[in-house]
Amino acid sequence: MLIRSSRRRLPSNELHKSTKRTKRTTTYVESCNEQWHEMFRRLVVYKKKHKSILVPNKYAADLKLGKWVSTQRTNYKNDMIAENRVDLLNSVGFVWETYETLSWDEMFQRLVRYKKEHHTTVVPTKKNKADPRLGIWVSHQRTFYKNKKLPVERINCLDSIGFFWDPLDKQWMEMYQELLAYKIQHRSTNVPQCYMENPQLGKWVKSQRQVYNTTNRGSLSKKRLGLMNSINFVWSVR
Repeated sequence: MLIRSSRRRLPSNELHKSTKRTKRTTTYVESCNEQWHEMFRRLVVYKKKHKSILVPNKYAADLKLGKWVSTQRTNYKNDMIAENRVDLLNSVGFVWETYETLSWDEMFQRLVRYKKEHHTTVVPTKKNKADPRLGIWVSHQRTFYKNKKLPVERINCLDSIGFFWDPLDKQWMEMYQELLAYKIQHRSTNVPQCYMENPQLGKWVKSQRQVYNTTNRGSLSKKRLGLMNSINFVWSVR
């Protein structure tokens, strides 16, 4: 008994057209893959040169690369990127969420300059007239770190300059920042006990010396001691 197939055979001309469409689709996909891998290679070269995966959107040396990197983040956010591409990008430490990507490197360099000048990475969030944004930016890095939203690459950058992740208790750090602001303005940590502009600061500085110069020195933690020493605090005054 002869059983006829229910599948309709395409006429020879239609079959030829279908084959051509398949070849064109395959060629297009292969071309897209080749272009993607070429951009990925450029990204790897960028990382080797700049020690960073954060390519500015308007990267003058390679405008296509900045746009491509931005596109990868958009595609990832919209679940429109293949898993093998995600794996490749992850293998080089790609940063998917950038926060303030465009200004991060710039702000990091400002922090490096600040440390060279003031010998500390603790930046006042107030009264830093020379660079008001820096203190806020530093505070944000600690918040991102605490919430586990700061990329490893940025953590490593900040660690490399001795960044203080733990701001200790809030009240002590607020007074420490006041002292930093005072030093920036007066080039000294010798705050008068009766400092009219900020009476609390004079009292606080006195109490730090008292703790340091008594048998109760152990109550001044190593981190606090390190912070004070990093700005050449004068422990003994006449």
